[in-house]
Amino acid sequence: MRALVSRFAEHLKMFEQQLRCFHKYESQVEGWLKGELLCFLEQEKVAGRLPHFEREKVVRIGDKRMNVDVVLQFDKSRGSPLSFVELKHWHIGTQKNDYYGPQWYFKDPTCAKRDVEKLLKIPDGGDKFMLVLLTKNPGPEDWSCGVNEFNIKFPRLLVRSLTDPGDYPDFFFLGLLHVGARQAGADIPCVGG
Repeated sequence: MRALVSRFAEHLKMFEQQLRCFHKYESQVEGWLKGELLCFLEQEKVAGRLPHFEREKVVRIGDKRMNVDVVLQFDKSRGSPLSFVELKHWHIGTQKNDYYGPQWYFKDPTCAKRDVEKLLKIPDGGDKFMLVLLTKNPGPEDWSCGVNEFNIKFPRLLVRSLTDPGDYPDFFFLGLLHVGARQAGADIPCVGG
């Protein structure tokens, strides 16, 4: 998954003008992110690096249905685990006179928490991820503080960052978060520096 996200980051570097524009106009354009990701995943499939993917996959949980943004299958073998991915686009900076940084998004129960809980409802044994496009790059310290705040504020849930803002340009960051539930009595992992 990390290698795939690294290649997607290289793809997104071609869209510096668009990413800077999204930031300038204080916009979160999740639909654009999903569109670019689908085109990129198709290229990965054609290149033989990704056997299968689905968008808006319907997952049944009892008598309820929910959609997952993207489901990936990295191994062609029958019954191989799937990776479930929820997508987000977060504007970093001032938006309508209020400041939004990683800590705000991670602490707000209607943002990351909602998607983490959604992913944890999926009974399949595959990995669960959030892929967050941040425009602009918040820097390693703010990102790590946000991840740590989430893990403290929501003690039954756990996110672990698999990417580092220090590896990205100033105009964007792709935050890849592995999602899980914390085991009773487990310590909160320290993320970052």
